[in-house]
Amino acid sequence: MIHHFMTRVVFGVLASILLNSGAFSQPLQVQFTSEPTQYDPLFLEDGVALKLAANTLGTLYYYDGKGERKKGLVDSYTRSRDRLHYTFRFKPWLKWSDGKPFHAEHFVLALKRLTEEPVKGALSDLYPRIELKKTRATDARTAEVYLQEADEQLLNWLTMPPFAPIRPDLIESYSKTRSPVVPTLGAYRITEYQRDGFLMLKKNPEFFEHELVSIEEVKIRFLPEEGTLLPLLKAGSIDILTRVPVLQHREISELATVFDVPVEAVTYLAFNTKKPPFNELKNRIAVRNSLLIPKRIELARLLKTGEVGAASYVPVLLAPGGYRREWNVMPEKVQEKVEFTIQSDQSSRNSTILEYVQSELKGDLGWKPKLDLLDWKAHYAKLKSDPAEMYRFGWQNPVSDPSIVYGVLTEKSPNNFTGWSNKEFDGLVEDLRQENRMVKRSKIIYELESILWDEAPVVPLLHQVLRFAVSKRVVGVRANPFGVILFRELRLNSTSGR
Repeated sequence: MIHHFMTRVVFGVLASILLNSGAFSQPLQVQFTSEPTQYDPLFLEDGVALKLAANTLGTLYYYDGKGERKKGLVDSYTRSRDRLHYTFRFKPWLKWSDGKPFHAEHFVLALKRLTEEPVKGALSDLYPRIELKKTRATDARTAEVYLQEADEQLLNWLTMPPFAPIRPDLIESYSKTRSPVVPTLGAYRITEYQRDGFLMLKKNPEFFEHELVSIEEVKIRFLPEEGTLLPLLKAGSIDILTRVPVLQHREISELATVFDVPVEAVTYLAFNTKKPPFNELKNRIAVRNSLLIPKRIELARLLKTGEVGAASYVPVLLAPGGYRREWNVMPEKVQEKVEFTIQSDQSSRNSTILEYVQSELKGDLGWKPKLDLLDWKAHYAKLKSDPAEMYRFGWQNPVSDPSIVYGVLTEKSPNNFTGWSNKEFDGLVEDLRQENRMVKRSKIIYELESILWDEAPVVPLLHQVLRFAVSKRVVGVRANPFGVILFRELRLNSTSGR
């Protein structure tokens, strides 16, 4: 009897451990709105790609679920007094997921690609300027990095995929197969890929914090159609939605936990200042004055997405504490007839935004702009070649600093399609990038906002909020200000069914 009793006890304990570890559970299933356009780390810059990269690539630093920058592959670093020379010491015993040892040369190779690659990414002009002639690996665990000019944002940029260490054989694999199934230094490795379908991720046994990763498998499903999400959630075929359709919010909240996450992102209207009618400042000001803060708040309420009417261009998360500037200007009546087109990528949210703007401009100014709604790829291609007189655009910061979001509107930015430039503005953006003192940074932000108000190249509309839904099976979910959920922070609740 004692023998049988002890056997049952031991079996019960083992079963409990296995259940709590998720061994008997299905993979965590996560919805992405689209598939990344690229998988080579050098070109991973869009929001979807960054969500994937944060879970699969090994970077020197990373942002955790709170948005705090943490050490990744780096053990320590030192910096010279002139801020031009950095020495990075990597963690010991680092290995790629295929068991091959890491070498600091893999990091130096990534920096070489950033500097020498003839095809530039969308963010290339914002990256720190590396002095390659001096940059080198001094041993397997140490890399010395030299900058052409000091950059206070270097450590932030080292969280980004293009700065992730890479091996020569992986570069060849990305270019030949265009498949993401390659060895990695991250918490998860991609083991299966179906184009326009899904990615299967498995826990990386060589990850330096392998023992802290609870969930063994993650299936990322590319599901752009909003109508499919609720049925999948009801069927228990999805655990995390990275987008909650407004019309399905109530039903989804009955099945899962829905939460909003403010992100470092701004949605704005921008003008093509090289084309009539917005080559004239008075016409840009007329639109700006028609869409002051009360209208932006009204738009946010209309959308029901949790977004906030923008009181500034800089996202509220990056604005100085207590920052708010009231602009007391009444809309002006403009008599002349003005014809123009507003261009945007098409979604239910963006269609609502443009229809609202169209209505307000007609009511306040007597203008009735045409709407040109395109799919994202066509919209972005047109912006780069021949943007309409006005267009809707959004920017989500890839690294946490206000200078980056302002940098989008500088003359050198590849994402500034306005044709507008201002040398004082560009200089202030660079000052902000290098400034650490909060009082001084607040003053610079105020000056930048004043220039944008006076010259009106853009009209900020909304500070974005992402809405997630999480099934009861998942514990510990949090998303940082970049909209990233780290799967390594999660665990599965074995007591909850699907």
